[in-house]
Amino acid sequence: MTRYGAITVLHLVLLTCFVISGAAVDAGAVTMDGDPAFYVDFGEDTHDVVAGLTYTWTLGPTNFGFVSGTCTETDTFCLHVHDTAGWTIVGDPSLGECQILDPGYLWWNEVTVTVPCEVVVCDYDTVIAVMAFCDDMLLCRPDAGDCEDPNIYDDNLYYSIDTVILHVVETPPSLYILQDSLYYVEKGQSAAHIPFSVCNGDPCVGTVSYSYEISSTGHIGGGFPQGDTIDVDGGECEDVYGIVDASAGNVCDFDTLTIIAWDTETATAYDTCVQIVHLIEM
Repeated sequence: MTRYGAITVLHLVLLTCFVISGAAVDAGAVTMDGDPAFYVDFGEDTHDVVAGLTYTWTLGPTNFGFVSGTCTETDTFCLHVHDTAGWTIVGDPSLGECQILDPGYLWWNEVTVTVPCEVVVCDYDTVIAVMAFCDDMLLCRPDAGDCEDPNIYDDNLYYSIDTVILHVVETPPSLYILQDSLYYVEKGQSAAHIPFSVCNGDPCVGTVSYSYEISSTGHIGGGFPQGDTIDVDGGECEDVYGIVDASAGNVCDFDTLTIIAWDTETATAYDTCVQIVHLIEM
């Protein structure tokens, strides 16, 4: 259990004073001395998600006792989060951990949801966050209700329950390439590195080996084609480079680099992109 000292939410300052840990077996009594609500909630009603990825929100549970008409004292609260689809949800600090808050004070709590690989496009999950009271046995009690809901502060409404609906959308292609459409190179460079990002768009397929080849029209330097094989983890990108010798080029020269990439094992995934290189004065 963590205690936070008194200060108004206008300052949004976090202060950890002490931590008490203990195991509770039976539910105890709940006293509503303070008034829970989220000063910072999910911030959105819906969010598009992709199978295999994780998504994190930072919530700000707050003791609104400083504006409550009934529950105006220091109290012990917790953050409880559940969902309708049974996806993996974790918190930092841990969900259900008791926090002592003086009126007008908050703590920051990350909530992370992992989307299973088994979902399909247009699946939904509803995630519900509850700022709840802890009972006198230090058990998180989302069943205990609220004191005043909503709380009104600076003409805004603040609630102790917030919801976000997660909507599964199509996974990006298993192979795609990112690049700038135009890349500037200073005249005189003998080994200018022109970046391309080779991406494995599917977080659920694991690491994939991709081969690539970069060619040039030859207007700035030579040494092409260039290529190699790289391993890219699911849902990640790796940078590769076309190396251009611009030592003999002239200002305002243009060159075109074309990259072709494919999955090394089966050659069934394929992508290509073009990047313009423009030589400029140093």
